[in-house]
Amino acid sequence: MSKNFSSDKPVENPEEDRFQRFGFSKRIADTIKQRDADEGIVIGIYGAWGEGKTSVLNFIQNELNQDETILQVSLNPWRYNDEETLIKNFLKKIAEVLGKELDSKKEKFGSFIERYGSFGSIIGKDLTDVGKTLSNVDLEELKNRIDEFLKESKSKLVIFVDDIDRLDKQEIYSLFRLVKLTADFTNTTYILSFDEQMVASAIGDRFGAGNEKSGQNFLEKIIQVPLQIPQAQIAALKKYCFELVDKAINESELELNEEEVQRFVSAFSHNVLLRLSTPRMAVRYGNSLSFAIPLLKGEVNHVDLMLMEAIKIFYPKHYEFIKNNSIYFTSSYSSHSYGGQGVKGKKDELSEHLDNLGSDLSKAEKGAILNLLKSLFPRLNEAFHNTFQHEGHKEWLKEKRVVSTSYFNRYFSYAVIDGELSDVAFDEFVNSVEKAELVDTAKKIKEIIEHSSVDTFLFKIRTYEEDLSWKSTMNLSLSISLMGDLFPKSKSFFAFGMDGAQSQAAIFIYNLLKKHKSEEDVFELAKILMGKDVPYDFAYALNNWMRSGKTPEEKLFTNEQYTELAKILRTRLLEECGEKPIFEVFPDNLSYIFSTWFEESPKELETYLKGFIDKDAEQLKQLLVAMTPTATSTNHPEPYKSNFTKEHYEYLTKLLDKDYLHKIISDNYSEEVEKEKVQFFDFENNQTDLNILRQFEHWYSKDDGIQEAEIVE
Repeated sequence: MSKNFSSDKPVENPEEDRFQRFGFSKRIADTIKQRDADEGIVIGIYGAWGEGKTSVLNFIQNELNQDETILQVSLNPWRYNDEETLIKNFLKKIAEVLGKELDSKKEKFGSFIERYGSFGSIIGKDLTDVGKTLSNVDLEELKNRIDEFLKESKSKLVIFVDDIDRLDKQEIYSLFRLVKLTADFTNTTYILSFDEQMVASAIGDRFGAGNEKSGQNFLEKIIQVPLQIPQAQIAALKKYCFELVDKAINESELELNEEEVQRFVSAFSHNVLLRLSTPRMAVRYGNSLSFAIPLLKGEVNHVDLMLMEAIKIFYPKHYEFIKNNSIYFTSSYSSHSYGGQGVKGKKDELSEHLDNLGSDLSKAEKGAILNLLKSLFPRLNEAFHNTFQHEGHKEWLKEKRVVSTSYFNRYFSYAVIDGELSDVAFDEFVNSVEKAELVDTAKKIKEIIEHSSVDTFLFKIRTYEEDLSWKSTMNLSLSISLMGDLFPKSKSFFAFGMDGAQSQAAIFIYNLLKKHKSEEDVFELAKILMGKDVPYDFAYALNNWMRSGKTPEEKLFTNEQYTELAKILRTRLLEECGEKPIFEVFPDNLSYIFSTWFEESPKELETYLKGFIDKDAEQLKQLLVAMTPTATSTNHPEPYKSNFTKEHYEYLTKLLDKDYLHKIISDNYSEEVEKEKVQFFDFENNQTDLNILRQFEHWYSKDDGIQEAEIVE
């Protein structure tokens, strides 16, 4: 057996007696030694499963071993699969014990041998037909011969029978039939150990009303001295259980802080210990911890794990229900989430399930398990106390609590499920970031994403936002940004720029920068993140989040600093585009690029745009298409061009003279534009490049004193 597991082996030495069973056992042994009457007697040692009945038998046997006149036979009935084998082996054991007694005292029993022959001749050396012998007319003669031998020997015979409650109904009945047939042997004591309720229920259907009471009536006819094993003292059981818990924790090298220890001891003492009734339950719990802790160390909340294992051992029906019905324990009961009627139905269902699960529990036990469940699953406070857990899920995730949907299954699988990330390995990665080379950190990020997913990586890393040093912040921000192409944009119609991997990665970096105090260091890092080594789309997403906040106090930087960041972005775009226009190579986010450029140097922007349009009129069409917004809809989830609106017309004509733009269109596209009437679409994917030109001309024709609009970033 592994050193991490505690043995459930019964004890034999008084020094090992933790639950004051030795005195009880010694009293039984002394009574047998001192008993003068020679008629047989049957003693019953009653106790529930795991209460220590076998340990009591061991103590009795050791005490009787001190008296040479007492012969002992131990019968293990569960080893024999039929009545004939049981009877045969029972008599064989008696023959062996009494035969040894005869051999050691040949002279004394000489007269007995002359009258009856050797003991072997009493039942015959060949025991093949013993079962038949006991069932025929020779049974009384056989019993009388054994009785004569026992009388002649002057010895006492004690027959121990343990594990009776392991037998099936027929085997139990066969055993008691054997005891009833042979219980009147002279100087013989039977000591039978079993769970009275279990055995009575098993054999009750053979007698009287066929119920447990009938079984008890039958037992009363056989057991002359019924003795209930002393109940283990609560204090001793509690101490023993906590010793096994300490053993499991220490051997797993698990370190709990003072707050964690207090949380466990409080929850366990108030809600679990009232269910601790036998030493075996303590051993099972200790072994359960010895198994679970090494497998999930660092991967879950350790106190939650220890308490969930307690539910498994002490409230097994509740444990199975929790495992198979996570929705009742990890999802909200707020009317904001389900609507009033849905919440009420869910609450009623949960209450009904808990009532059924607690049908065999006492009132105190029902209250205890409910309190334990509410401490492990705070969502239940919404169900029973109408206290909405508004931001709780963030803390539960960070603390790896069982109530977190991201960790719930791990408590039952005893493993990091495929596709998930090991918290231990991820902690090692995060702890290495501060000193690792950027290339190594970036490589590790890629490996993590390939092993799981980009969403899983982001989900994990965001739980560390509050705990990273500035050096780790710099290295991690740079590494993620360098690998920006691993974080794709969302294509969801309802994304609003928030739920894509790119946006979530940018938010994470933004939150890291926001929490550091040194504005100079943060700005220097921001400038690097705008540089050419970071994919442009990702750099723009970062820039977009850095500009969030309505007031100067809420913003990361000053207006001058934002202008400098915009210039870095624009400069790198111009370098990357080379001889091609920005609106061709980077058609997205033109509003920000052109707006910041216009604010800094409107003439330079005008010269840049006209330089392409004057060379090729197709560039104007391309510019108009690029500046027409892209849309998606439920009917058309793939991106498509929507309408070139009045707002877009006013914006563009702020950058370039409207008459100049009109003349380019008229000189190069008038015939094609005038072939059809302009169209504006609601949600249809019917836009064309030529119709965008028509839409521009439509607004131009209506431009009668249009007020110049401020450029919207």
